[in-house]
Amino acid sequence: MDHKLIVIFLFFGFGLTSASHIILHEYHYVNLKMNWTNAQQYCRVKYSDLATIESMDGISRLNRRALETSPAWIGLTDDPKSWRGTMGNDANSWRWTATDETSRTGFHDWAPGQPDNNGGKENCGYVTRTGKWADNECVLRRRFICYQDTNPPGQKTYTLSPTSMKWSDALAYCRKHYKDMAMMENDQENTQMLSVALNLDVWIGLYRESWRWSDNSSSRFRNWASHEPNNKGDEHCSVDMINHLWADISCSWKLPFWCQGAPKMKTIVKMKIQSDADLSDPHAHMQILDQIDAMMRAQGLTDFKLRWKIPPRKEEKEEEEEEEDKNEDTCHGP
Repeated sequence: MDHKLIVIFLFFGFGLTSASHIILHEYHYVNLKMNWTNAQQYCRVKYSDLATIESMDGISRLNRRALETSPAWIGLTDDPKSWRGTMGNDANSWRWTATDETSRTGFHDWAPGQPDNNGGKENCGYVTRTGKWADNECVLRRRFICYQDTNPPGQKTYTLSPTSMKWSDALAYCRKHYKDMAMMENDQENTQMLSVALNLDVWIGLYRESWRWSDNSSSRFRNWASHEPNNKGDEHCSVDMINHLWADISCSWKLPFWCQGAPKMKTIVKMKIQSDADLSDPHAHMQILDQIDAMMRAQGLTDFKLRWKIPPRKEEKEEEEEEEDKNEDTCHGP
């Protein structure tokens, strides 16, 4: 990983004030039309991976020529192999609230064709009236199952809620009054849970964080366009559009794409230094920077930048604020 050091000197004081580390990606626009999988392979051979974008700052560094207006692949995917009809181990696989982990036994009882993430926002699990599991939008209100495992110790007992709630509210209720939302790791526990469900549609403690990055990084930054993602059938890969908003589309489309190079570490060190030199003299600036430059290079550091930042004196700042107040009075009128 490349490492860049930027040192900012602040005068009228002394001592190190802070040091921060920022991971930066260098992005490369590849104007070759490939499906998402082939684009991923190309980026991993030629660069590092398909682009991971972690902030609006990252989006601001996606630069392409004005004539290149096509949507372009980025490294965000919601691969169905991780969550459809399975209890996988990927970042977007199904997990139990009681452990925040996938099933320890691999047990599941999904209904045929479930989960399907219909509409792109079905991230919570429930038990249908048929007794099988399915996924749905977490904002829907329905009754739910909680469990306790202290009486007798280690054996789960299940309780049906008296009221309907959104999934997140149901989770809070179960954790307040019981151990957690229902978790079933074998046929016996699943049958026991169904015995109290009364053939209702009920929430259970199954959820997933949809979408993950190609490089398996944990960034949850998203920049979806309005009404996206919507998973109209098989839309499991993400594109960056010309306005830098994102959408989900079929991974089979052939599009240009964004690759990222090896990440670079940028360290910003802020210092305050007290000096008898005339700090208003540009020649003094150059002399001090030359000495610091030589000292750092002698320590083997070569990739760094030095610059000055001299804050305004207190009296200057007060004068500026008074002038701003006068301007506001003039603009507002009586």
